[in-house]
Amino acid sequence: MSQHMSAPVLDKSNSEFYTHGWFAQTWQLVLWNLYHLRRRLMTRILLGIFFGGYALLLLITILSHILLGNNHGPTIGADPIMALVFPGSLQFMLGYLGLLAPIFLCIIAGALIGGDYGYGLHRQMLTRGLSRAQVFTAQVLALSLLVLGFVGIAILLSILLGMLIGPLFGIAPTLLPLNGWLGVVLTWLTQSVRYFLYMLIAVLAATIGRSVLAGIAFSIGYVFVEFLATTILFSLVGGLSVTVGNAIVSFVSNLPGVVTNTLNSYSTAVIVGQPIASLSELPWQIFLTVAYCAILIAVSYFVYSRSDIFD
Repeated sequence: MSQHMSAPVLDKSNSEFYTHGWFAQTWQLVLWNLYHLRRRLMTRILLGIFFGGYALLLLITILSHILLGNNHGPTIGADPIMALVFPGSLQFMLGYLGLLAPIFLCIIAGALIGGDYGYGLHRQMLTRGLSRAQVFTAQVLALSLLVLGFVGIAILLSILLGMLIGPLFGIAPTLLPLNGWLGVVLTWLTQSVRYFLYMLIAVLAATIGRSVLAGIAFSIGYVFVEFLATTILFSLVGGLSVTVGNAIVSFVSNLPGVVTNTLNSYSTAVIVGQPIASLSELPWQIFLTVAYCAILIAVSYFVYSRSDIFD
């Protein structure tokens, strides 16, 4: 996938990798990765599509409210504008994030890791004194900061607009108690972890395939396969034996995206003050989430540390 720009080059004039210790060098490389992610045309296009699509949905919802007038049903909940008034605006954004963020972030992660192979940047960095551990750590840290920032901006934007749109139409937004705002912070973290896990799948695929195409195609393919598994397989459970049905439910429920999505449901329940169901399963789901991230990072680094990047 062309980036319409020349390959970035590491040299002594634009980096400080040569004058600091391990951690400082790695942090400089994190900043360098974030800088080039921001400059890439593909990143700008994806961000434009995401926020442009969000703006379009807001406009359609507002127009629907205006065109429907007072004929929106017997309850105020039927008014489409309520989806844009906080805290409904937050749920609106979370649904939109769940639709596009896994795909877009997998593309960015696959392009970062695979693109470095295509540009020959691994060869440049390693021949200039950086270790493989530094290069890999910087890439993973850059992706984690990217997803935290992206999800954080999206959530803050939804809160701000939710506080402003309601009063414009004579509807007061709901102010959350302290526990509710704690739920917002937890939602930011759990949403970020969910998408970061998908990005780590792209990292592994791009590292094994040593290309942008491998990282993007495999990770997006996994997102779709997981979606089908959570819809089609669950629908088949009713017609199967209890043993097989339970096995399918257990398998699907422990898939990475399903586990992290369950964590998201816990945090969003805190926002609205609802009791958390199946709290006894929370430790296992946290363990699985951490284990998935650790395994993907470990296997990716194992492959990278033993690959010949000079051929």
